[in-house]
Amino acid sequence: MRKLLLAAAAAGLGLLVSGVSAQAALESFEVSFTASDFTSAFGEPVPTDPVTGSFIITFDPTQTYTDQTVGITLKSLNIGLGTALAFDYSPTDNGNGAADELVVGGLEDGACCIYLGPTSADMYLHILTFTSTPTFEQLGYRLTSSGTDTNYFYTDSGNGGMGSVMVTSIPVPEASTWAMMLVGFAGLGFLAYRKHTAPAAA
Repeated sequence: MRKLLLAAAAAGLGLLVSGVSAQAALESFEVSFTASDFTSAFGEPVPTDPVTGSFIITFDPTQTYTDQTVGITLKSLNIGLGTALAFDYSPTDNGNGAADELVVGGLEDGACCIYLGPTSADMYLHILTFTSTPTFEQLGYRLTSSGTDTNYFYTDSGNGGMGSVMVTSIPVPEASTWAMMLVGFAGLGFLAYRKHTAPAAA
């Protein structure tokens, strides 16, 4: 039984180290944003201004993502969103954004865009040079179904639109930290096993 426990611990340690090493490039960030001075392409009154929100995102900046819903969690948003939150990212220009541009939004027409027809609430947020100097680019949103395609509002730097982002890096435990934790748990399990199997005093 002792050999079986040690073998299982060693196998688990090997799998954990290899799994964590394979994801060593993952980075986590908490992002808060504010956008104001919205305009309407159709002359409609703007219902919400400013728009604020925050989310947590974990991804590998060396990889390309399109409409990715895994690894992003919405914390707050003061407008409606009728779908899951998703993101696009690429270290190079991938058609949905420039190199190192993070695009976050609903899935109705993809994270990058908004369908103008009368459907559910949607939004997009573009952040330039995300992994170096995160810079607000634009935020757009549309209301829930109203029977028209005029309820689309957006910030435009050429039209007085303003916004800001605050990005905080969240430390991801290193492989060695996980390995030490697993060794410790294996040791505690072995001690418990020895105590359970010790002969009772006469």
